[in-house]
Amino acid sequence: MERENEPLLTGETASVQHQTDAISPVQPQTDKVPSVIHPATPVPRTRRITRFIDDIRPSPGSNIMRIYGISDCVIAVAFTLFVVNIQLPPGGLSESQLQSFITRNILSGELPIYLITYLVVASSWISHYRIFSYLKRSSSLFIILNIVFLASIVFLPVPVVFFYNYGNQAGVWQVFASTQVVTSTTLLLMWVVARVDHLLDSGAPPEYLRSTTTRLLIIPLGTLLSIGIAFYNVWFADGIFLFFYVLGWVLRSLYYRHHAGADYLEGTIRMCSITDNMTAVAITFLIVTITGTVASNINQPFSTALKAVLDELPVYGFSLLIVGFYWLSHHRIYMVIRRHNMTLIWLNFAFLLCIELQPIFNALHASYPTSQFATILYASEQVLTGLMLLVIWGYAAKGHRLIDTSMDRLQIISIALRALLVPVIFILSIAVILFHNDYAIYFWLLVIVLEVADLVYRRVRRGSHKEVQAEADV
Repeated sequence: MERENEPLLTGETASVQHQTDAISPVQPQTDKVPSVIHPATPVPRTRRITRFIDDIRPSPGSNIMRIYGISDCVIAVAFTLFVVNIQLPPGGLSESQLQSFITRNILSGELPIYLITYLVVASSWISHYRIFSYLKRSSSLFIILNIVFLASIVFLPVPVVFFYNYGNQAGVWQVFASTQVVTSTTLLLMWVVARVDHLLDSGAPPEYLRSTTTRLLIIPLGTLLSIGIAFYNVWFADGIFLFFYVLGWVLRSLYYRHHAGADYLEGTIRMCSITDNMTAVAITFLIVTITGTVASNINQPFSTALKAVLDELPVYGFSLLIVGFYWLSHHRIYMVIRRHNMTLIWLNFAFLLCIELQPIFNALHASYPTSQFATILYASEQVLTGLMLLVIWGYAAKGHRLIDTSMDRLQIISIALRALLVPVIFILSIAVILFHNDYAIYFWLLVIVLEVADLVYRRVRRGSHKEVQAEADV
């Protein structure tokens, strides 16, 4: 087999020359035979076209990565749109009015709707992930169905906004459920096409194929049933819809209970893909607060609008750094996680839920920086986000369940302590907020100081280790 870009070994000069001569043969020069150079045999046009197509053909599996890459990006945007459509309190409210608005409209009204929608879309992502777990190639029909699936996910924020504005009415529910029928049916068709067109790995367990088919089949049937029941009782329709989703989760749990080894899959590429996309979109939507400030001051002089923007920049910049630190901690943890299971996927989605809620709590704190209630909510959000990272690490590291077996106890504890740093600071800051709200931001700056100090320390230690290694080599 020919190998490209491989260094030549000693004694291979002649063989290489022989290969070159085979491409452009040259007769040896002698006193009797004149030097004659024969032109290279022209390559037929069809062969050149075939060679060109082979050169631009993607490497095996690259098309699969592109399909789930763009899918994760679209789903991440949809997740964030659910949050940014939550109605924020108007300006000028007193502390009691603000607390009443947040409790009644956000925490007890729109946020529960968002949580249910989040679980439904996360479950759709898991179904999508299960299809791709054993997918080895794609087809045009499969890609078209995937686009239809993404289109239904993109449209989902519309019925969610209907829920926010009109409540749980029969018509609103039917619009939402109809979107879910398209989503779940498309996933089922993608799975059928993958099996019929032999796009799956031939080594996929038969039990896995049957279990996935059953789960993908019952969800659209249950959703269709709930649409009809909504004509009579919308709350009963909600219950039927959720029952079939729970039934799908139970069937999956039963499969893994009887096939314990199948619950663990190597690698975390797909989990890191959805995490990176959702974190990136959440960071981007943090700026919505500032653009909203510009829009609300459109009739004011430029200097007034600029001052309003500058007043909110510190909160935006701090939130941007905090989310960046969370992503860095997530990156460190997943560098040593070697495999995953369904429990880790759901724990990761719990962490991402906290990341997705960052724009809403950032907007509340930026709009009412002197409000004790808004500041406590912001700090509590950071505590939950940091603790979810700690929970992920504790689950993965317990008994080396999902991490590299070469890690010792000291390394495991070190990563846990670093993950615990941010939530501990924010827990302590809540006590500061209760006494003096204005001092909270200065206490939070400890997060940045300690993170930067940790980075500098590790860089210095790495440099010292290299020097010691160089001396040992000498």
